[in-house]
Amino acid sequence: MRVASNDARHIIPDLIRRAEGGETITLTRYHKPVAVLISAERYERLTRNLFEDN
Repeated sequence: MRVASNDARHIIPDLIRRAEGGETITLTRYHKPVAVLISAERYERLTRNLFEDN
């Protein structure tokens, strides 16, 4: 799902629930991706895998 960063401030609780449910939320500014919202569990898994590979 892509959401303009300006619009995200109004729906952040919903975006957080969706990220917790496994969805990846891409925040955009002027139609360009600037940030990604994912669950803490997914973030931990991704960063753990990064450090284990090195």
